[in-house]
Amino acid sequence: MNFKKLLGLMLPIILLVVSITACATPVAVAGDINDDLGRTLTFDTVPEKIVSLAPSNTEILFALGLGDNVVGVSDFCNYPEEVNTRSALEDGADGKIARVGNAFAVNIEAITALEPDLVIAFGYNLPAYVEQLEGLGLTVMVLGPESIDDIMADIELVGTIMDVTKTAEELTAQLRADLATITAKTALVSRPTVFCETGYGGGIWTTGSGSFVSNLIMLAGGTDVGVGVSKNNPNVSLEYLVAADSEMIILADAPRVTASDVKARGGAWDNLAAVQNDKIYDIDADIISRNGPRVVEGIMAMLEIIHPDIYAELQN
Repeated sequence: MNFKKLLGLMLPIILLVVSITACATPVAVAGDINDDLGRTLTFDTVPEKIVSLAPSNTEILFALGLGDNVVGVSDFCNYPEEVNTRSALEDGADGKIARVGNAFAVNIEAITALEPDLVIAFGYNLPAYVEQLEGLGLTVMVLGPESIDDIMADIELVGTIMDVTKTAEELTAQLRADLATITAKTALVSRPTVFCETGYGGGIWTTGSGSFVSNLIMLAGGTDVGVGVSKNNPNVSLEYLVAADSEMIILADAPRVTASDVKARGGAWDNLAAVQNDKIYDIDADIISRNGPRVVEGIMAMLEIIHPDIYAELQN
């Protein structure tokens, strides 16, 4: 049989194989991965139904275009707005997202009823809940990024598991580029001292050395006076604040606490430079405290307060 005749017989088969290959959408399987606790998890298929137990996890999923996979979230998950809209739907409605408790009071029954392929917990979720969910046969991955590099790694990890690697890499590349642009502007600026209040009552609460928020202040061109206390117990005395005498006070406990509230405290508070010079600002705590894809927004929110001229320049 000559070559032309053989090719004529084989051509329909070749075309059929090519057609099938082109139409198929093969799924990349992540295989073994390690979560942020160093636990090894195996993924033989891409998860279809996901429950997120932390706002930062939810924001990662939606930023990667995986909102349709989310069937349950924690009570504190409120971004993007689609989360609120879908969680308000009637039970059983198409696209409904169930609320499954919070970090310290997870509703195990609500989660199991959703029959998720993957539960994404956070580092502060109580280990007992993770163990209980795993004991019920659910796959639980724990994320707990502490740095910006950790956030990037977790975004790409979720991208690998969910077979959206390219989307994840494009997102992290854009975030890194934005960060580089900001830090190029803030690297050599004068750095005003900043006290970030995260709570008032039962003490004065701040960020603490090495904390995520403290790093955002630094990247935005400020000096965090909270670095003098541990992030594990970031409670400071009024004497500490007087000694630090920060040039700015940023209220991450707004809107519960306002600049007027701080001024009304009186006493030694009246001696603080930030109070005397009316340098008290509020900020969206969600943006600066969630270790997720809105990290650049968090830095920009800090930058608008600490160096408004640089913020305005970057907005143009």
